[in-house]
Amino acid sequence: MQKIAVLMTVHNRRGKTLACLESIAATWQPFASDIALKVFLTDDGSTDGTADAIREKTYPFPVCILQGDGNLYWNGGMINSWKAAMSEFSWDGYLWLNDDAVVLPEFWQDLLDADRFSLQKHGKGGIYVGSTKDADTGAFTYGGFIYTNKLTLKDKMLPPDGTLQPCEAAHGNITFVSADVVDEMGIFCKDYIHGGTDHDYTYLAHKAGFPVLVLPHYSAACRNDHPKDGGRPDFFKLPLKERIKALHAPNGLNLHNALLYSRRCFPWRYPIILLTGYFKAIFPKTYHRLYLRFRGVKPKDWKPNA
Repeated sequence: MQKIAVLMTVHNRRGKTLACLESIAATWQPFASDIALKVFLTDDGSTDGTADAIREKTYPFPVCILQGDGNLYWNGGMINSWKAAMSEFSWDGYLWLNDDAVVLPEFWQDLLDADRFSLQKHGKGGIYVGSTKDADTGAFTYGGFIYTNKLTLKDKMLPPDGTLQPCEAAHGNITFVSADVVDEMGIFCKDYIHGGTDHDYTYLAHKAGFPVLVLPHYSAACRNDHPKDGGRPDFFKLPLKERIKALHAPNGLNLHNALLYSRRCFPWRYPIILLTGYFKAIFPKTYHRLYLRFRGVKPKDWKPNA
């Protein structure tokens, strides 16, 4: 039996958090004889009654609620949950799960199959990446990817195609990390603030020789809610001081995390990221025209505040 710790961090998304936990219960129960679960959930200073709402529910697995002060963000909250799990038990693996993901039934069987494949082919467990899709449109939203240009970090996403696809890095919306990986690599880097740490961990695991595999089918429904331009739709109209502030916001443009990722994974890119970060804040329209042209979007099709 696989013993899995589900790691979550949440903040003021009570409805989504409850829906996520309910989806785990509904889809996992047919696999309860093969997979034992415990959820470690850090409530990072929610003011909407998330923790109390969870306590009022009954789940077919234990849920350990941990308290944050509202300043942990995603990385700090996940580290808090991960440390709590590791202090309690020696788990076979850890599932990173965002609270806005609704788990799909295919996930659990895909997870078991991927672990069996990894052990047979590579002699060790790896990282198994769940892909997510928009519940309304069915469009791919998050998952694994490969870099097609490591100078620019241009990437190619790998939507599920019915097979186990090797990838180089991944989003952490619904991603399983085996104990073999954790025994060698430890947990998330504490120097990240919000995002980026999932890319860091999966890429460095790939570089260390662990299999990082995209699961064959969609694992969860999850909308792409990453805001552009630091979450400010009026970014181009902001005064320079406000654009610089957005550049350093933990859940905004977050230059800190981008620089940290470069230093840890692609150190020769560090000065490039530093320069382009400030170029974006100082000359945002020019930056976006160049960036979108690089991405293949024609200037005439681009609207600054889109």
